[in-house]
Amino acid sequence: MLASQASFFYLCRRMKEAVIALGSNMGDRAENLSQARLLIGGQVGEILRASSVIETEAWGFDAPPFLNQVVVVRTPLEPLPLLDTLQRIERDLGRTEKTTYTDGVPNYHDRTIDLDILDYDGLVYQDDRLTLPHPRIAERDFVLRSLDELGIRIPAADQRMGDIPYNYIVVEGCIGAGKTTFSKMLAADCNAELVLERFADNPFLPKFYKDPVHYAFPVEMTFLMDRYQQLKNLLSARDLFKDCVIGDYFIDKCIIFSKNNLLDDEYNLYAKVFETISSFLPKPDLILYLYNDTEHLLQNIAKRGREYEKDITAEYLAGIQDSYLTYFRQHANMPVLLVDATRIDFVQNPSDYQRLRQLVGHKYPAGIHRITF
Repeated sequence: MLASQASFFYLCRRMKEAVIALGSNMGDRAENLSQARLLIGGQVGEILRASSVIETEAWGFDAPPFLNQVVVVRTPLEPLPLLDTLQRIERDLGRTEKTTYTDGVPNYHDRTIDLDILDYDGLVYQDDRLTLPHPRIAERDFVLRSLDELGIRIPAADQRMGDIPYNYIVVEGCIGAGKTTFSKMLAADCNAELVLERFADNPFLPKFYKDPVHYAFPVEMTFLMDRYQQLKNLLSARDLFKDCVIGDYFIDKCIIFSKNNLLDDEYNLYAKVFETISSFLPKPDLILYLYNDTEHLLQNIAKRGREYEKDITAEYLAGIQDSYLTYFRQHANMPVLLVDATRIDFVQNPSDYQRLRQLVGHKYPAGIHRITF
């Protein structure tokens, strides 16, 4: 593993913070909360903070009062496994009744313990089992009081998504990172004009992968001219009915790849041409870089089955990836979200897509912002 890659993984953490509400109105309520905290600490993760225990009237039904508390937990569990674990803890502590619904209205019951996920690291998510953030936070005074004590504010889902505050976003990554797939998903979701790299139009690319020394210069020059023409035409004639532009490459990747692929004299000539051409094109307002290790990149490349990519090596991918990271460190004049995508699947897992989608809804200062899931 290259040094910059190792540094990246060192800075990335899989652990997430979840905010969980605890409640009990049956039996020894204080002991129920104590046992729940003990099991959460053992099965979910470290409890970082806990609010005071407060007594409140039953919310939504006629029943004895509850003891309630809110805790913040650092956990490696994804949202649905976290939900499964909390429900198992509820069963272990004697809860038998599940909340049912009539015309969308919950039917509540007395319970030895009730564990609700209020927030999961800012994620917006919804399926038939789980909605994040919890949709009834604002209706529950005891939750708001506990959150206020802990200094936590949990925005509603519609406050988090927001409009994209950028005119031009680029999704980048090494070969096989999934940048084109995510660009298509994001553009469809955000009413964006989509710019996709045209690999099939470069006649030298299959030859380059077989014989990089002889075909590096023509392949790089062909990409440069095609990318320039595509971006120039698109960005000078925007679709007025689209909210922004999303591309799966940015023009500076030309200089990144050419630095790796060309001999010194070829690169010096190429760099002069690139400097002239790129000066006429706007820079993206935000770059979202999808980082994957070479093992996953090779697996993704094999899955899509492009004949001309079969000779790509792990060493070549590692060199390209390292060149990207070096370039971002040396050009800190724009915001770059460096996302560790090794352990997520934004195609098959909607929550993974939503977490990536949320990232582009915020404004970032110039520089590298490292993010892991």
